Amino acid sequence: MKLIILGLLLVLAVLALMVYIKRRRVSKAATIVRNSGETIVDEAMGFVAEQMRSQGFVLVTKRGTSVADVWGQAVVGFNYKIKLNDQGNFRDVGDRIDYWLTQYCQRRDLMEDQEPMLRVSDLWANKNILEVDVVYLINEQTKNYLKDLSKL
Repeated sequence: MKLIILGLLLVLAVLALMVYIKRRRVSKAATIVRNSGETIVDEAMGFVAEQMRSQGFVLVTKRGTSVADVWGQAVVGFNYKIKLNDQGNFRDVGDRIDYWLTQYCQRRDLMEDQEPMLRVSDLWANKNILEVDVVYLINEQTKNYLKDLSKL
């Protein structure tokens, strides 16, 4: 009887170890994808900032903050803050940012099925700061996240 219990405990320990190792590998892979995506999105937003500077938009954050903590570790999206000259000039800024992201994607071969892989996923104003979330559609989790947001 003790041998059976010991055997079951050993099997459970091995299964727990396998689950732990798999989670670590998935987490590490997600971190690698997110870090490489961050560099690409940061560069793209730098390009967008240059294009929009003449329109009164100043990118406050040169490096985006990951949204993965909120939306799931596999989502490759980043938050940026843009300072506005006056609070009312952000109504169509999401479309303008998407336009410049598309231009960037076309120049950098970041298109998939004729669509840009970088998109604005969310946008909101907080006093005179515009918060913009930009996603890099490199994996299914991020694509599903964008689809889910479009339903809201």
